[in-house]
Amino acid sequence: MVGQHPIAESRPLELQRLAGNRAVAGIIDQIAQETLQRVAVKERPPNETLYNQPGTGGKAKAAQYGGAVSYDMTRNGDRGVTVTIRIQFLNQARNGVDPNAPGAPPGTPRLGALIGSPTEIPATDPDNRRAWCQNIVTEQVKPWNGKLTLVGEEVNVFSSNTKKRLPVTFNSVAVFGLAEKYDQRIIVHPTSTQANPATGNPIDAGNYYLNKGNYSADDSVIAAHEYGHLLGIDDEYSQSNEMLNALLHQAAPKSAPSAMKALDKKTVERMVLSSLRQPLLTQLATTLPAITDAFRANRAVVKTKMAAAARAGVVDPAVRSELEKNLAALSDAKLAGTVPQAVAFETTANFSNLTAAGAGVDAGFDATKLAASITSMYGAALSKAQGAAVDVAGVGKTSINVHGSVPAMTAAGGAQQANAAGAASATIGSAGGPGTFLGLPVIFPSAGLTGQLTALPTTWAAAGSAVETGVTSAAFATKMAQLVKSATAAAAAPLPPGVVAPAKMTRAPTLYLRAYSVVSNMAQETCRQLSAELLNTVIQPALTASVTDLESTIQTEVNKVMSTPASGVAALGPPNPQMAALVTHMKAQLDADKAAAAGGGHTPLGSGKAAPDQNVTYSVQSLMGSSKTTEIRADQFNPLVAQFNDKLANMWEKSFTAEVK
Repeated sequence: MVGQHPIAESRPLELQRLAGNRAVAGIIDQIAQETLQRVAVKERPPNETLYNQPGTGGKAKAAQYGGAVSYDMTRNGDRGVTVTIRIQFLNQARNGVDPNAPGAPPGTPRLGALIGSPTEIPATDPDNRRAWCQNIVTEQVKPWNGKLTLVGEEVNVFSSNTKKRLPVTFNSVAVFGLAEKYDQRIIVHPTSTQANPATGNPIDAGNYYLNKGNYSADDSVIAAHEYGHLLGIDDEYSQSNEMLNALLHQAAPKSAPSAMKALDKKTVERMVLSSLRQPLLTQLATTLPAITDAFRANRAVVKTKMAAAARAGVVDPAVRSELEKNLAALSDAKLAGTVPQAVAFETTANFSNLTAAGAGVDAGFDATKLAASITSMYGAALSKAQGAAVDVAGVGKTSINVHGSVPAMTAAGGAQQANAAGAASATIGSAGGPGTFLGLPVIFPSAGLTGQLTALPTTWAAAGSAVETGVTSAAFATKMAQLVKSATAAAAAPLPPGVVAPAKMTRAPTLYLRAYSVVSNMAQETCRQLSAELLNTVIQPALTASVTDLESTIQTEVNKVMSTPASGVAALGPPNPQMAALVTHMKAQLDADKAAAAGGGHTPLGSGKAAPDQNVTYSVQSLMGSSKTTEIRADQFNPLVAQFNDKLANMWEKSFTAEVK
């Protein structure tokens, strides 16, 4: 207790008898407002479990982590609470040799272990790490401040209880001396050491990196996440189903229904979708020749429209202006008056719009590139659906991470290979074509996604089609002006050492030849890019819609298997045996994982509970999860609130609770 008030040494019960409870409450309240209390919070190193290791058959394997919790908590009467962590920033190396690797010397410490003794970061450090640390301690507390309030009340015997709200301020202080007092020690690695878990250099609560490598989050967000660990808050990513279930019970109000049933259904949906990815792409590859042929067969319509757009767009003032700038930069000053004349001639009388449109559209409709583009866009649509976060009641948006063991079930030799191939074939469909039916020749129509894609270019001749709205003189002019401007800027960039800049043009014939080349090449490239954009514009929505329809089909079967009683299945429509088999199989895998990990709670490793490898893990997108948002929850502060109630609440106060805004 710092700044002890004399009245606090009196006996409150005698005061109550002499002055009455209301008067005593007023005195005590005055004392509370004037009193500063400070305690050092130290807890045993907590253990936490993360499924962030490669496991058997592509599953996720658990690993145990932990670190000491130490900070000062100060209560300034009823004005508020301040939590301060003194961080000692030092320099030290980590072991980058896997002790299990062939040739590793005997006695090699674990990968990532700190080796040698820590040293002070020099004040003259070439990376200026001390300044970086000073900035980090300021930035890392910002996501935590202004959000937490401790809410409680003081009991009054003869009047209503006094409501109290104590805002909590988080503070972080940097120290750099080996002998200085500190709560936590963090090693700051220089730019010469890249953060990379594979080399024993993962970013964690004890190791910060100026060179983040492939870590995409901002330094301040990473540090804020690690600051949460220094407060004793566990990670909320790479969680098993059982661990997330425990987290839900911690986070949700006691009366709230569990969100686990809905999440399990969504998990099975994602498992099925993930298992179908490669079979779908494989099936699509078989029909791509027919798809690209259908688009190429209709490129004459595009060429006609493109030629008209090029003829009108190339003379746009913005295009001519950029062309003049480009040629002027390559010409001697004495040709300044000739440049506009050359541009005018090469964009009118000497401009072959048919040639530019023909060559450009052909290049944009190249079969090989078009097939690769469709495959890439379809893969991206599947990935977007697979990676979409789900809103889990209690904890917020959460990613469902399906591991490689699930697609392996539908790969060659996998238990569900045949069912997945059949489901993929039904989704992608066929190109149709000649065949026989009951011994008679017949032309089968294209079907599935293939049928949808091959039908798209047949509408291009109609009014209001994608060609009419997308291939315009305005679009051509905008695109060509951008291309010429970029080329001019590139030409003006400094040349590499030893490379001599070409001499500037001094003769009009040379200028005209150059103008012809620039106009022709840029116009052709403009036509190519507009053609590619046209294809993307019409193909992308069809691919996205196909994936959405597939998700709906999967969801229907998941509802049948996981929600519908046997008596109600028939009313849900005709059966889809292959999809139903996939759903049933994936549900069984999830159920097996849940059963094997049952009872493990939120941190099974270190508690003697089972932590078997998992097919699926979960990552909350909050600050203590994947850090895709900086959201925090009240339940995350349970340990801190418990420390406050134990050490800083007075005898008349009920237990405080956390309120987060």
